[in-house]
Amino acid sequence: MNRINPDTFDDDFDVPVEPGERRPRRLNLYRPHKPKADKWKVRAGLVERPGPEQGDHELFLSRSLDATNEERAYLFEQLSRFHAAKLITGVLRRVKGGKEANVYCCAAHPNVGLELMAAKVYRPRQFRNLKNDAQYRQGRPVLTVNGQVISQKDWRAHKAIQNKTRFGLLAAQTSWVEYEFLTMKRLHDAGADVPQPFRNSEHALLMEYLGEVGMAAPTLNLIGLERAEAQTLFDQLLHNVELMLAHGVVHGDLSAYNVLYWEGEIRIIDFPQMVDPHANPDARAIFNRDVERLCQYFARYGVQANAVAIARDFWKRHAT
Repeated sequence: MNRINPDTFDDDFDVPVEPGERRPRRLNLYRPHKPKADKWKVRAGLVERPGPEQGDHELFLSRSLDATNEERAYLFEQLSRFHAAKLITGVLRRVKGGKEANVYCCAAHPNVGLELMAAKVYRPRQFRNLKNDAQYRQGRPVLTVNGQVISQKDWRAHKAIQNKTRFGLLAAQTSWVEYEFLTMKRLHDAGADVPQPFRNSEHALLMEYLGEVGMAAPTLNLIGLERAEAQTLFDQLLHNVELMLAHGVVHGDLSAYNVLYWEGEIRIIDFPQMVDPHANPDARAIFNRDVERLCQYFARYGVQANAVAIARDFWKRHAT
């Protein structure tokens, strides 16, 4: 059979074939593949851009905020509810970027009694890069944004999470944010050195800000300490570790990278991977690692400590 030039045929006609040959699939030459639109780009085009006549909206998503249209759209979606609740009046700048979340410095509403607040906004769940998250989720029920436990009878939701479908991934991240919020609230009420949490949404957490507008509090690994201050901060952190354990919390990723320092004050941050010492079978190993990391960091300042003995003593007192 002679080769057919498909350019000579219109979509309304069939390609000719020889008797006995199988007819090829209908050509669709004039309908090129159109990739699925990214939802964040679509939302970015729908979000009303702030203008001089928009008052509070202009302040909320300030023109000076260094962010792409997609990021602005996502911020508007996640933080506008905090603005509507009169907790913040504007997003001033991004102070920290990470694989899992960005942190923004926000202007607090006068009703709050603070000048600044921090908004931690998690990236869409498909961009999360946390490894071995199943280890931390052991013994933890899945929570909704309102703190309600998703029943084990809701097999569809749990199957979606297990299979990592789009819905399952979003539900898992919502649960992680809720755990972080509830954990910080519990520990702050108990007197631990953690940022005071104010409100959360499915993918964002609003809390106390440490630092100034132009400079957020650095993490402990970025500063140098005098030996005497190092001993004081080490003792303070061990007190917090024991206090957290006494209230049923193992941080799960405690190190100098997750401790903010500002003018002698510290705040322990990043609790989404918190572990229940009474429900997670790996809790003790994770707790031992947290204590060991602290001891290793402060050893560079001459602080002498036996991580194994400290962890064993704390665990015996509060987790057995």
